[in-house]
Amino acid sequence: MLRFITVMLKKRSCKYLFMAVNQKFYSLDRIRRMAIEASENPAKFWADKAEYLTWFEKPKSIFEGRAPDVYWFRGGYLNISYNAVDRHIPSKANRVAFYYESERGDSRVISYWDLYREVNRAAYVLKELGVKKGDTVSMMMPNIPEAVYFGLAVHRLGATLVIHYAGLSEETLAYRLQDCGSKVFIVASKGFRAGDEVRMKDLVDRTLEKYQTPVEKVLVVSRGFSDFNLKQGRDLVYEDIAPKGKVYVEPVPVEANEPATIYYTSGTTGRPKGLWQSNGGYPIGLNWTFRAIFNPQDTDVWWTISELGWPVWPMANLYTIPVMGLTGLLFEGFVGYKRDLFARIIEKYRVSLIWSSTTTLYTIRSIGEDALKGDLSSLRMILNTGETLNPGVAEWYIQQLPNTVIADAYWMTEHLIPIAATPYGLGEIPFKPGSAGIQFPGSKWLVVDDDGNPLPPGQRGYIVIAIPNPAMAKMWNDPNYERLVKTYWSRFPGYFYTGDYGFYDSDGYLYVLGRADDILSVAGERLGTMDIEGVLARHKAVAEAAVVGAPAPGGGERVLAFVVLKSGEVPSEALINDIKEFARASGTRVDDVIIVRRLPKTKSGKIMRRLLRALVKNEPYGDISTLDDVKTLDDIKAALIERGYIKQ
Repeated sequence: MLRFITVMLKKRSCKYLFMAVNQKFYSLDRIRRMAIEASENPAKFWADKAEYLTWFEKPKSIFEGRAPDVYWFRGGYLNISYNAVDRHIPSKANRVAFYYESERGDSRVISYWDLYREVNRAAYVLKELGVKKGDTVSMMMPNIPEAVYFGLAVHRLGATLVIHYAGLSEETLAYRLQDCGSKVFIVASKGFRAGDEVRMKDLVDRTLEKYQTPVEKVLVVSRGFSDFNLKQGRDLVYEDIAPKGKVYVEPVPVEANEPATIYYTSGTTGRPKGLWQSNGGYPIGLNWTFRAIFNPQDTDVWWTISELGWPVWPMANLYTIPVMGLTGLLFEGFVGYKRDLFARIIEKYRVSLIWSSTTTLYTIRSIGEDALKGDLSSLRMILNTGETLNPGVAEWYIQQLPNTVIADAYWMTEHLIPIAATPYGLGEIPFKPGSAGIQFPGSKWLVVDDDGNPLPPGQRGYIVIAIPNPAMAKMWNDPNYERLVKTYWSRFPGYFYTGDYGFYDSDGYLYVLGRADDILSVAGERLGTMDIEGVLARHKAVAEAAVVGAPAPGGGERVLAFVVLKSGEVPSEALINDIKEFARASGTRVDDVIIVRRLPKTKSGKIMRRLLRALVKNEPYGDISTLDDVKTLDDIKAALIERGYIKQ
């Protein structure tokens, strides 16, 4: 088989590139100059980054066009699956590609040879079902190896992958299927989280029964007992039809600017937006990002703590870890399910790199020191993504894990290389708790006033992006970019508007104060929600907090803080008063505190403050398709009723 693969490499006339992931280190001043150079000449900056991938045909140009109508690596043909699997076989066939562990104690080890075999098996079945280049294929899976197999199998056929979150409503899932046009849906029968079953196939069944969708075939990955229904003529069980012997499906060459994957983001009141990333620029952008942040080594084990419905999961487990030929860890379940689970997994697999949501890091902190008991000497770096880590929380991790670097990065689904970051993979960079980091080479942010004029250090304004990059998304079903321009490019002409509010300091560190819509107007002063939340997070009893404005008698807003307590803390009026006094003594203002069990968050860990505002004002929620747990809203509503803010 190895000889056969070598023959195929020659047949494709591909240049096999050995993946040397070690980065050269630079001074902080040189990194800042690198960011400037990248913004002044993007084509030159990204030209050598194209060598991260193996091309069937080299690009004819690096960068063309004017934002948002831009093209990266035009005329280049490649295949993501080939880059993630085939090219590693000659040198890394026996290397571990992924470890799998579940909260129930199940485990598997998958080598690159296993990955190659299983991706080809999955691709063979999808091809038999009629999947071809240009199609979209939908998938709903727990965090299991089969999700990797099928994700890469879709790309092997030149198709576009759409991953759906298991917590969607039937209506939202139906809309996404109608919008992306998938005829084939890959789904696991169920998953497991926090001791419960997540019935994925049942959700798909209810959706397809209630709504008209393009789906013609449902391919089921059975988990355990066959306790799911099969619809004649539509549903197929993968294990029943998968080939038993060795098969090979030739990777389909895809032009760099063709869609690779579609992610859906929530709207405030309207429909979710489908955002697509390209086959070339997207993996190139990600591979640059993680070289710059992690500087991963061949011996590293990389754990991405994420559900499949969040873009972070495929970013790491499809487009970076296997493309670099590294070892990843797939964990199915909830890391807070047992108090010592987080530390146990790190110790068992000698995890060195963690990419985590802000939510997870708050969960670990709420458990306390018990969550970090064990041999964590292998852990080199934790990267936070979702929202900027509150200074109090960041300082707790620095204290508890003195030999582990804490990194932060600020990015959006629409912009999947960091806008700002702490790129420790490039050099020694001072970490400032509460900051999103410095200009990331390849991106360029500015802070502007209401008229779009750049602001100096220390002045608060709107965060915009001044240059395109290869991992900037476009909108699905928006061929003339009308929706894209209206949503992101019209508020400040010539700039991409992030929707966030913030400032930067004299050292060039960016501070994100929250969504511009979340900025409070209190007694004529504009207050950032994250400013206040950062203060509250330092209180000895507070695990995390979210701040919104509540209508004040006579007009204006009161500062209302929703607070989650640390494990073992008991709610009381005395504690509420203590938290308010702590805020006042720290130089900020909190008019009232509502103690809740959980905050409403997206699957990416971002707090959905608009839902808190809607609850306080008793207004419609709008789109909640990205909310991680709908039951959270009922709990918060009950707390507001108890405190007299709304009537039952």
